[in-house]
Order: sequence, then C-alpha cells, then structure tokens
Amino acid sequence: MIPSRVWVISDVHIDYQENFDRLVEFAERGHLSDALIVAGDATDRLDRLQELFSVLAENFRHVLFVPGNHELWVRRSGHEDSLEKFYAIKDLCQRTGVKTEPVLMGDFQKVWLVPLLSWYDDKDQPEHSLYVEKDYAEDRTDEMWGDFIHARWPDDLDQPLAQLFADENERHLRQEFDHPIISFSHFLPRQDLIFHKDLAAALELARKFDPLPEFNFSRVAGSARIEAQLRRLGSTLHVYGHQHRNRQRCLEGVTYLSHCMGYPKERQRGHVAAEAIHPKCVWRDDTGFTL
Repeated sequence: MIPSRVWVISDVHIDYQENFDRLVEFAERGHLSDALIVAGDATDRLDRLQELFSVLAENFRHVLFVPGNHELWVRRSGHEDSLEKFYAIKDLCQRTGVKTEPVLMGDFQKVWLVPLLSWYDDKDQPEHSLYVEKDYAEDRTDEMWGDFIHARWPDDLDQPLAQLFADENERHLRQEFDHPIISFSHFLPRQDLIFHKDLAAALELARKFDPLPEFNFSRVAGSARIEAQLRRLGSTLHVYGHQHRNRQRCLEGVTYLSHCMGYPKERQRGHVAAEAIHPKCVWRDDTGFTL
C-alpha cells in the first residue's frame, strides 16, 4: 500500500510559466493520498491563483495554503485594499477546496498540519521585530520594498498588521492536538533564521559583500509573534518561506525548514538549489518525519 505523504514548498511565483509548469508536472504524477503545503507567494493575480488551486486540488488529497505578501498586493486586482483581497483569497480557497484550517493527516501514523497566518513587524515594533541595523549603509528599504508600493491597508486599522494576522490564528491555538504538529507560515519566525551564520559573523560578511547594502531585509522578514504561536502549539516542524534561501535547522527542539522554489534566475545562479523546483517530502505515515 502506498503511504500517504506530506510535501512542502513556498514562493512558487507562478507568473513565471516555468514555475507553474514544474509544479503542475509534479502534481500530476499522482498524489491522491498526499497533502501539499504551499506557504505563500504564488501570485498576486487571483485568476492565476484559481488556476493553480484547481490543478492542485484535483491531484492531492489535501492542499493547504497561507498567503504571502505578494498575494496581498492590490495591483491588477480591483480590490479596494489588501484586507479586502485577503478575504477574497479565503473565499477562493473555500471554493476550490484548498484548506486554510488544521488538517489531520495519515492512516497509520498521524500528524496535524496547522497553518499560521502572518505578516512582519518593522522596527517600530521592537518587541516583535526581527530587525537588525545595518550600520554600514543608508537604509532605503521604504523606497525599494514592493509591499510599500503594491499593498494598501485600511486607514482605520488600529493594530500592527502582524498582530492582526496573529489574532486570526487564535482559534487554532485553542484547539487540542493529539498528534505531532507541522505548522507553517509565509514569514520567518526568528531573527537567527535570516542568517546562515551567527549574527556577528553574518554582519561582518555583509559589510564586505552585501550586494544591496541600502536594502534591509530584516525589516520585512517576519515576526517573533509567529515563534510564540508555534511554541504554544508545540510544533515539531515549522515550514516557512519568503527569503528565497533554503535552510534546515533544529533550534530549541523545533526543526525549521525553508523550501522555496524562487525565481528561475535564482536557480540558475545557485541562490536556490536546483531540486527546489519540486516540493519536498517531510513526513510519511509509514515512517513519520523524513528530515
């Protein structure tokens, strides 16, 4: 009997036809017993997102999704603001059979798949921000980051965006989970996941080799609110995306995994591994976790 499996991927950016074709090709190989987690940044076009969801839902037992920042851009959408578009995406998920709620997976061993909505805390939220100051360059992130141009939020919001999305997760956190948990978010939950070395060594390298010193990714990387929530859940594995740097680390008893497809040019340059064109299997119900 073929085991059921859990596959993960993020940042599939299907406006690149090559990325769309690779993901569809993988889906059509036969995964009717499997679950696929897509951890955000597929496209800002709802028609294209519907096309992807329809293909994936036909070929997987479960497809789970959380939006990334690109999904909430309002260009080309006709939506008044990004919050309105967020609710349109939730409606699209429901209509196409894509899950945005926890799913219990497995016929022999079992695992819970738990989505965590998220956004980032900028440096004006120091308690939760992943911000690291670059002391060697002028910060021009406000002029360079696409969200500050293409996303638009209601004027009467009275809380940080990261808190708004964290509040949406509370109903999951109140649920009782009786099996191991794979949680997933689009944004990073910890500052140390930004770097592949310790902070001091990373900053020293950046001073010498930073290709874009005026852009500070740490301002828009994620939020410690995500970390607090996955710890409350008791996650064994947490999957995230956003940075287009694929890493696996075990920190304080939790395995953190980033498996981003990224842009074709990033794969060509080796910034993203060539095998990231396909989802990664992280769990099977005959053997458990595969990492």
